[in-house]
Amino acid sequence: MKLAFFGTPEFAVPCLDALIHSGHEIKAVITQPDRPAGRKHEVLPTPVKLLAQKHSLPVMQPEKIKAPEFLEEYKKLDLDLNIIIAFGQILPDELIYHPKNHSINIHASLLPKYRGASPINWAIINGDAHTGITYQFIEQKLDAGDIIHAEKIRIKETDTSLTIYDRLSRLSADTVLKVIESVENQSITRTKQDESQATYVTLLKKEDGKINFSQPAERIVNRIRGLLPWPAAYCALDGKILKILSASPADHVPTGSEGMISDVIKNLGFIVDAYGSCMLVREVQYEGGKRMSAYQFALGHKDLKGKILK
Repeated sequence: MKLAFFGTPEFAVPCLDALIHSGHEIKAVITQPDRPAGRKHEVLPTPVKLLAQKHSLPVMQPEKIKAPEFLEEYKKLDLDLNIIIAFGQILPDELIYHPKNHSINIHASLLPKYRGASPINWAIINGDAHTGITYQFIEQKLDAGDIIHAEKIRIKETDTSLTIYDRLSRLSADTVLKVIESVENQSITRTKQDESQATYVTLLKKEDGKINFSQPAERIVNRIRGLLPWPAAYCALDGKILKILSASPADHVPTGSEGMISDVIKNLGFIVDAYGSCMLVREVQYEGGKRMSAYQFALGHKDLKGKILK
C-alpha cells in the first residue's frame, strides 16, 4: 500500500521502522518541526525525522497541519492510507479522508478509556491492571473513531510510565503490518466505541507531580511510577524540592504525622508515613543535585529521621 506516516517522538519510531522494512511504499513522513531541546536549547530534529532521513524518505514538517500550503502539497500524494501515531496535531477532514482508505490512528490506551493526551501516565497513576493500544479510524471528535483492533498488556507492579511507553511502542511495531493487511484485504471489523464508557485525560502539568501524603501509600506510589520522566513526583524537604523517583508500599505501621520520615532502612532507603500506611522511598533527587539512592541520600542527611515532607 502507498502510505503517509504521521509521528513525532521516540514512541513512533519502532512503528515507522516496521513499515520501512515491509513491502509498503512510504510516500511521505509527516512530523513536527525541529524544536529547541535540552539545557543548551539546541534545535534538534524529531526522532521520527532522524529515522526517515536515514532511509532517504521524504519528510514534511508543517508548523500547522491545517496550513493551506501544506495541505496543497500533501494532496499531491497518491495515497491508500494514513498511519498516525503520537503525531501531536489534530488532523483536518481534508487530510483524514484524502487517502483511499482514509486514516488510522494508533492510540496508547484501551479506548474508549483515556482519550486524549498522556494515557500511559494516567493508566499507571490510577492503578489500572491493564492497558494497551487501540487502532481506530480517525474522526474529528478526539479518539472517538471506530475501533478496528486492540492489544492488551498487563501493568506489573514494577512498571513505570517509561517501561509501559517502551512496551506499547514495540507492540505498535509488532501489530501495525497485520492491521494494514486487514485494511488491504478489506477484512476489517469496525466497532463503534461505547460513549458511556469514555474518559478523557489531558497533558500533564507540573503541579500534577505534587505529592499529597494524606493519601494511602499505594496511591502515592502509583503516582510516582506514572510521572516519570516528567514532571516526576515531588515534595518539599527543608524548603527545597525533593523528587521521589522510585518507591514501594512498605509493611510498616505509621508512627507519626503524614509525610514524616519515620525510619531509615540500611541499603534500601527511608520510610515515609502516609494515610494509614507507609512507603519505602528508594531513589530521590534533591534540588540542585543528582539522582541517587534514597539510602545514600539519608547517609548524607544524618538528621533526616523525624522530618516532615510537605
